[in-house]
Amino acid sequence: MSILFQMFYTVKRMIMNPKAILINLLTYAIIILILGSVFGSTYDIQRSLGKVTIAYANLDSGRYGAIFDAVLHSNDVTQLAELKPVKSLDDGKVLIKKDKADAIIYIPDNFSDDRDLPHVVNVYLSTDYGVPTLVVKNIVSSLTNLMNTSSVIYNITGQTEVDAMGSEPQKNNEENVKEQSLTSSSSNSSSQATTAMGYYSIAMILMLLLYGQEYGIFMAAEDYLGTLGKRMRLSAVKPYVQYIGKGLGLSLVTFFQGVILLLLTKYVYGVDWGNHIIVVLLTLFILSILVTLLGMMLVIITRSIQKAQSLSNFITLGGTFIVGGFVIVDFGSLAYLSPSYYAKTALFNVVYGNQVEQALINIGVMILICVGFVLVSLVASRRTAE
Repeated sequence: MSILFQMFYTVKRMIMNPKAILINLLTYAIIILILGSVFGSTYDIQRSLGKVTIAYANLDSGRYGAIFDAVLHSNDVTQLAELKPVKSLDDGKVLIKKDKADAIIYIPDNFSDDRDLPHVVNVYLSTDYGVPTLVVKNIVSSLTNLMNTSSVIYNITGQTEVDAMGSEPQKNNEENVKEQSLTSSSSNSSSQATTAMGYYSIAMILMLLLYGQEYGIFMAAEDYLGTLGKRMRLSAVKPYVQYIGKGLGLSLVTFFQGVILLLLTKYVYGVDWGNHIIVVLLTLFILSILVTLLGMMLVIITRSIQKAQSLSNFITLGGTFIVGGFVIVDFGSLAYLSPSYYAKTALFNVVYGNQVEQALINIGVMILICVGFVLVSLVASRRTAE
């Protein structure tokens, strides 16, 4: 009995009862609609608790560079932002890509040269949407105004008075701003802004896939436990053919459910899945394989379908929670324990960051985890057979 036959038979068997699958898909579609609608207005506030993080590169050694440093480190700014100095624009962009900074402010080395006008403060934002972005824009707006005023004072008195200017608006400074041509330009490093509907679409699709562990559990219970399991081991079917064929079949069933939900969110809810849909689908497929192998491994290790199901439910709910699937929180390194962590990171990298290479790295990590599950299952199944 070939691997393809096992795979085909498994898929056919699972879709013989489409009612359960449709109810499951409808349930998740409703959950996405509710969460996306309810948290739409508060989404950014939840993401932006605490100070915003601003990376800055000041390459100018002239008077404007000194004014910039003085203004940026004034109390008015440091109360709102955590500052991270970097040596170059590229270093700052790396921090943004790694979600370690909300923006980078870049001052070129010729900033103080009056022959190179206008003087431009370059601001690169991680997203053009949300409270962190509004805070950064306000800081930069105040920064350029203060720098204009400070430059006027510098030309008159030869001193840089920053703290004295930060306490009240400079209503009479508009002409000076125009004369100095200090402006703010922004460049968005992300392909698009994250929305509440988009965020929860990813979170709930991943949770739906996590429940694919159930398929692996029932398959492994059928093939390794009880009387039927003993008969299967005595049959002519080679164990690896059965394992690979059924595993791929169950993974396809899980994967297709995720694809259906993805299409629903795209065409019904208007969620933008970015420009690299192949990478998105590859991520969902590898995660489908991962969760199926995980479910099989739980049964083979525990030798009990009840224990495996209990562990699976804990992993699904707990794993979804610690990656921010229900409430947008940051659990730091603890999130690595979730089976969906690398899939979520890959999807956000490719959908909202346009970072295909980073997504592929996370997909590679998931493949290594799959290999680990297979090895553990092989060792545990030999122990069970003995």
